Amino acid sequence: MKNKLLIVLLVTLFVGLIGGFLIAKYATSPKIETPIQKKTAKEGTNIETNQKNCVSDDCLLVSDLQFPTDTLPEGVIGSLNLAISDEYKAQTTYAEILEKFGSIRPFSMIVRAEEQHISQLKSLYDKYGVEIPENTWEGSVQIPESVQEACEAGVVAEIENVNLYKDKLLPTVTEYSDITSVFTNLMNASQNKHLPAFEKCR
Repeated sequence: MKNKLLIVLLVTLFVGLIGGFLIAKYATSPKIETPIQKKTAKEGTNIETNQKNCVSDDCLLVSDLQFPTDTLPEGVIGSLNLAISDEYKAQTTYAEILEKFGSIRPFSMIVRAEEQHISQLKSLYDKYGVEIPENTWEGSVQIPESVQEACEAGVVAEIENVNLYKDKLLPTVTEYSDITSVFTNLMNASQNKHLPAFEKCR
């Protein structure tokens, strides 16, 4: 019995010594950042050094950033208005196609993307303190008679959207990297995602 108690005491003492050693070691070790912490810190630095380039939720991470950040020329505001009007038109058209034909692809997917496009543009309006135009397309778009015709109309609409950004809108906002970034992203989405989807369904 005494031997068992002695063994228990020795084991307890040994465990206590090891635990104390590990606590002392890690308490004095330098702080190691995880990959996620490093990425977050790096992104924070980039945002701090590019306050004028922030868009949407990225602006929330910029310290002491006050809105509106600048005053936009009338020409740039006009380009924003053309962009959001075209996105309104697409979103309204695809929504009404879904209402007529039911939840069919790719319209059920692309209509959500159009809502995101509109949100990205609205973030620019908020950033520069410009009044956001209302959607005037509701009830005024023409809906095709068949799903195939709707897909054909989608192809035409996405091609026109790409050309609008490339030829008319992007050249007017070259001095604004944030607006250029949003316009480019929306153009690429139409060209690389929406257009191929409509081409497959027609």
